[in-house]
Amino acid sequence: LYENKIKKYDKPSEVVLPSTIAQLSNNLDVVTDLAEQYYYNCEFRACLKITTSVLNSDCYHMACLPIHIACLVELNKSNDLFYLGHRLVSHYPEHPISWFAVGCYYFLTANHEPARRYLSKATSLDRVFGPAWLAYGHSFASDGEHDQAMAAYFTASKIMKGCHLPSLYIGLEYGLTNNVKLAERFFNQALSIAPDDPFVLHEMGVVAFQNNEWETAEKYFKQAVEKLEVIDGAITTDKWEPLFNNLGHVYRKLMQYEDSLYYHQKALVLCPQNASTFTCIAFAYALMGQYDSGIEYFHKALGLRRDDTLSVTMLVHCIEQSIASGDPCPDDESQPVTSVCPQYGSSSASVFKLGPSSPRPMSAMSLSDGDKLDISEIEMEDASLL
Repeated sequence: LYENKIKKYDKPSEVVLPSTIAQLSNNLDVVTDLAEQYYYNCEFRACLKITTSVLNSDCYHMACLPIHIACLVELNKSNDLFYLGHRLVSHYPEHPISWFAVGCYYFLTANHEPARRYLSKATSLDRVFGPAWLAYGHSFASDGEHDQAMAAYFTASKIMKGCHLPSLYIGLEYGLTNNVKLAERFFNQALSIAPDDPFVLHEMGVVAFQNNEWETAEKYFKQAVEKLEVIDGAITTDKWEPLFNNLGHVYRKLMQYEDSLYYHQKALVLCPQNASTFTCIAFAYALMGQYDSGIEYFHKALGLRRDDTLSVTMLVHCIEQSIASGDPCPDDESQPVTSVCPQYGSSSASVFKLGPSSPRPMSAMSLSDGDKLDISEIEMEDASLL
């Protein structure tokens, strides 16, 4: 029971109750530990269901409340979080968990200034309350205040000994400031603590991609996917959409366009309304010379995001290439066709040569300038644990 209590997160794992404590399956502390494992597996709805049942039995179970609050943030349940924070402040005004809940509510509603104020109060009431320090750093990171965010994460790293999450977040902030070497240093530190965590493996792959090491990036991304498939063969959590998109970018760099298309389509299943994913799929079709399919997906991307410069530019180019490569009168064989759009002579997918991109956390890969086209970057969405 003690070992189960002190075990820190190092990787997603199958949620199984140890046989040695099977008789305590209804104990609230043991059930809370199971909920925490669901949270680390990114199964937030299952976790919330368990934490809700625990709080129905003991509405102020202090070990369960941080996990419950984190699940409410992940699932964007601001009304429930507001009610919980109000109730905690009324009954426990001197407890840090109360102000942690209030700060998370304001963080969820994008009011970062009051969020920092209440999270700071939580850390002043308990200087070693790790979740409050992490959330405090997230509030700065959301406003692009990287130095203050890293200061909070460094404090959390001193408090949360043996946990790799502060080092991971510090590396993300260094990546945002284009300091790839320091980012890689902290990612390696996190990797030494949790070598099987898909989040860390993903970020290592991002660094390798930025260094133009395509095979290394592929290795890290594939390892991350393998770790996830062990616990969830289908991988239905939208948290991993950036991982599949980034793996698709790597295969595109390796000119394995079929594989690139496969992983972009898997990302689309997880997040069906992501304009960037539609653009990536269209780009892959364009590189394969399937311009009609590329035109279709570029139209879908522009339907979701009209101001996407890359999609507009590539759509025009694909239409031109499709016209140049097609027969303008397929049903009229009586009139010979001597020339069609001679200025476009021949087409080749090689004009879509891609270059490296600027760093972004959990989504660091983007499409960038080509040799013959003015191509703007596509930024993938962030996926970090609170």
